[in-house]
Amino acid sequence: MNRIIMLAVSLLLIVSVGSSQDKQETKSSNIHQWYSGKFGFYSPSDGLNNGLMVGIDGITEFLHYNFFLSGAIEIYPKQTIDIFSDPKPSISQQQVIILPLHVNVGYKLFDVENADSRGYIGVGGGYYFYFYNVDYQTNSGGVLGGLTSRSQTSNGGGVFGTLFARALISRIFVEPRFYIASKKNETIEGRHTYHINPSGFSVTLGFQY
Repeated sequence: MNRIIMLAVSLLLIVSVGSSQDKQETKSSNIHQWYSGKFGFYSPSDGLNNGLMVGIDGITEFLHYNFFLSGAIEIYPKQTIDIFSDPKPSISQQQVIILPLHVNVGYKLFDVENADSRGYIGVGGGYYFYFYNVDYQTNSGGVLGGLTSRSQTSNGGGVFGTLFARALISRIFVEPRFYIASKKNETIEGRHTYHINPSGFSVTLGFQY
């Protein structure tokens, strides 16, 4: 009798373990996780000028529900910019670095299995950081006058929203994206006003792994 009970318990344990493994496999088959790197063209607003943008993101795709969640970070470095309002200082060198961090939700619009192609559209939002340095010359005043070289560094950030689409062929994708951001105004010497506004448009090419 005891042997029969032990055998029954053993069978129940084996069945329960097998069932849990099947559930885990089913769950994992409905969730795919990806990482991607991208680079491309970025056209921001208000004098930041066009330039190169690079970025990375991590994606969790829920296949059963046809959508994904992602977290992303991008970087836009630029030296040739025109962000000052009149009167403008005499600038010898300047640089701005913008780092947008954001989360996104994308919905699958199509999936062509024969062509290994699929497309998504989505929205997102986050916070951008900026780091700005400027070297400029200013009138030192006095009887003789003359120019004095000065330097100023500032940083800050603001919230932004984004709209995007992503089209994939195998693991290669193209991603157009709009950024809608809040503008930040700063001054140097209390009289030269400059603004940072990363609102704009980008098109990037990437590889999803």
